[in-house]
Amino acid sequence: MSDTTVFSRQKLILRVMYWMLKPFALFARRIDWVVGPEDIALMATNIASALPRSYTAIHARNRFYDVPYDAVIQTTSTALGGRWATWRRLYGGPILLAWLANRARGFIYVGGGAFLEGHHDERDFEFTFLRRHRRRLVCYFTGNDIRSPKLMAELAARTGRPNLGTRLLEVDPLFATDAYDESRRLRADVADRHAEVIFNARNDQLSYLRSPTHPFLYFHPDEQFAPRSATFDDLSTIVIVHAPSSPVLKGTDAVRAAMARITAAHPHVEYRELIGVPHSEVLAALDEAHIALNEFYSSVPGVFGVEAMARRCVVVTSASADDEPDLGVESRGAWVVADVDSLHDAVAGLLEHPQALAAQADRGWEWARTHASASASRAAMRAALQAPAAVVREADRA
Repeated sequence: MSDTTVFSRQKLILRVMYWMLKPFALFARRIDWVVGPEDIALMATNIASALPRSYTAIHARNRFYDVPYDAVIQTTSTALGGRWATWRRLYGGPILLAWLANRARGFIYVGGGAFLEGHHDERDFEFTFLRRHRRRLVCYFTGNDIRSPKLMAELAARTGRPNLGTRLLEVDPLFATDAYDESRRLRADVADRHAEVIFNARNDQLSYLRSPTHPFLYFHPDEQFAPRSATFDDLSTIVIVHAPSSPVLKGTDAVRAAMARITAAHPHVEYRELIGVPHSEVLAALDEAHIALNEFYSSVPGVFGVEAMARRCVVVTSASADDEPDLGVESRGAWVVADVDSLHDAVAGLLEHPQALAAQADRGWEWARTHASASASRAAMRAALQAPAAVVREADRA
């Protein structure tokens, strides 16, 4: 069965099931926001936790996160047979979307995924359907779902510094193709035409978006901000942690080279690298760490970097307000700025002044609490969503 056939069936199912399920929705709990269908770095989970009356609807679970969802389309269970699992994967999305479209005021799309086979038209049909039924629509981009490597390469040529886009071009020729760039251009156009609010890191996720965007928000749970501890009281062993979700894109090769030199010169330094482990193990490692090495081609802190600051680790990363204006001047001094070339010297400099580590960790914790916590992000998102619930656009009238 071709993808085109599946997509045609999905569109028909969505249209029919929307009206069939409408009477039943009168007796169901009302929802303010459906958040999904991807939970990239727990962003959907954290956004839903920050907004009352939210509902998480996810295509498939991430094996690294053990968190509950309100609905999961794909299942790994074989109890009902492989054919049922296949049909659920192919057609569960439009049925769930039809049910939720009858119950929810709006949808927050995290990432580039869709409930239907959205890659055919970059979600144009799906978004048009929701807007026609007067549902609010928000796009929350997280990285390569909107980033154009071509535009990022042009930025690197102007600044003289490699970035995530140039790294993508190095590791996979797919990202250099006209087809890939055109898909990102179309995705941006669809978001511009349909979404009333768009969240995106302007420079770090340089894209073809024309609409004004709101800065990327982290929604790190307030209860995960650690109080001061005795971690920095005993520096006889200094623990440095690196936990890349994608070693190639996070600069792990440069981290390994730098840490080989560091540990050879400083026997009291213990380097821990975590790849492919459950999220709970990463958090446990941060609780024992003094320094966390985040990522080194990005101009904003990664989710791991925010987690590390919340757990009072000194963070070293390439993020900089000079490169990403969305960070604001308040971010200066919250972490130690270093790229792949200056990473060794940055870490060595921290080890030369161990008595300053605790104060640096405190500055990072304060910035993360003020700008990246769930409470701070919730306030920023609510302000962004103050537009009237029924926003009519030309696309709705089409």
